[in-house]
Amino acid sequence: MSGENKYNVDYAVPKKPEGSYKTKRALVRAAYIIVPVAIIAVLFVFLSYAAFVSVPLFMILARPLINGTWRYVNYDQRYEIYNAGTIRFTRYYGKKFKTDKNDAHADEKIAEKLILEMKIKDFSTVAPYNDPEYRRQFDAMGIKNVLNHSSSPSHPNVYYGVYKNESGEDCAILFDMIDKTMGIFEYYNKNTVVAELHFSGEQLGK
Repeated sequence: MSGENKYNVDYAVPKKPEGSYKTKRALVRAAYIIVPVAIIAVLFVFLSYAAFVSVPLFMILARPLINGTWRYVNYDQRYEIYNAGTIRFTRYYGKKFKTDKNDAHADEKIAEKLILEMKIKDFSTVAPYNDPEYRRQFDAMGIKNVLNHSSSPSHPNVYYGVYKNESGEDCAILFDMIDKTMGIFEYYNKNTVVAELHFSGEQLGK
């Protein structure tokens, strides 16, 4: 979607397994073992020839089960900037199974969930989340509705963007900042704090 326009960008990064997301992944993995074992156990109770039907049944059920569930705990955090400063945050799941009728902009071939779409100019504050000074300012805002759209909140290049929802409440979204994205934010939003970006794992002197 970004084409050659210097004010467009398409960025995606795998979400790091941690916190509740890591727990969900572990539970899904466990289900891949528990479900077939439970099916086999039930067949042994009700059918004397369970050993002959359980293996092919498992092979039939396993692939759609895994394909239909693993993508939802193994996705990318994606955002696109297009159309004169519109930013669109989505979860990217891979190839589409069905069309999302509630998202007119959704790509016909991409499975994704719309998280937030808005004009960059409408953010009241855009600043580095892990910079001590700006983190204190962020915490002082007391924002309760915070969308974590970063690869990991501990990543050194995570920024926060503060905005108001339809009810007029202060909200924020966390996202990974890259060089090109920062330049676009600086161009469209004068409230953007321009800071040095770092490599993951770099010692930041904190």
